[in-house]
Amino acid sequence: MTKRYDRPARVLILGPVTIDSAEATETRLSVQLRKVMALLAENREVPLTARYIVDRVWDDDAPDSAVQMVRNHVRMIRRLAGGQGEAVESIRGGYRLCLETDADRFRSRALQSRLLHEAGRLRESLAAVTEALALWRGSEAMTGVRDVLDLEIAAHRLEEARFRAEELAAQCHLRLGHPQEALPILHSMTIRYPSRELPWLQLMAAQASIGRRVEASNETFPQARYHLVEQTGLDMPLLNRFHQELLRGAEAAALLSLTGFPRVPWNAGARGDM
Repeated sequence: MTKRYDRPARVLILGPVTIDSAEATETRLSVQLRKVMALLAENREVPLTARYIVDRVWDDDAPDSAVQMVRNHVRMIRRLAGGQGEAVESIRGGYRLCLETDADRFRSRALQSRLLHEAGRLRESLAAVTEALALWRGSEAMTGVRDVLDLEIAAHRLEEARFRAEELAAQCHLRLGHPQEALPILHSMTIRYPSRELPWLQLMAAQASIGRRVEASNETFPQARYHLVEQTGLDMPLLNRFHQELLRGAEAAALLSLTGFPRVPWNAGARGDM
């Protein structure tokens, strides 16, 4: 256990599933307990019956004692949350998690960031999305419990939301005139998501912005074409047009305008964001 102080209990699913209480972050939990916790975390609006949980955690291999095991896991969650019964509410024959999750906070801050971005408040948008991404512990959600189909689907949704947040963070850096800060984000994204077009375009725009236009054209573009065109057999007219503009010497602002990312006025700095 790692000691923590003055922190409300939270269930953490943006990485290994665990619980973070005012006293400690518990790191040694059984796989079954992690699965129960993750199911409750991703279904906070609907009470889950013990039988529903059993069917997902054990599938067709549930022991006769599975329902009692679910009750035991719920008691353990309450104990880890500081002994408070309200951490998991018993309601209408089921259980509902009442604790905040890191995914709740991530979604809230990511949405706030996008709204700020749309309003042209770039510095505030960047601060919000940076806070959202800092909640992740590793690159995958719910590690170790994704053999449960419901959790695999939920984890993919969270990872897609993370991808969109990373796109937004890179775009904020680029529009604020900080291409150097965008580079590590974009390099990581092109490695993890080589078949996504926007990170490649953003990466070439960032490289061009700091005088690395030859690298963008001769190294990054061929890699992007390999993953986006040669590996898929798809036609990518935007990628080709972007490369033509890159060779023509287009400015960073013009290159970014081709990415199709939600528009933000380039005079947003008039409100103190540049």
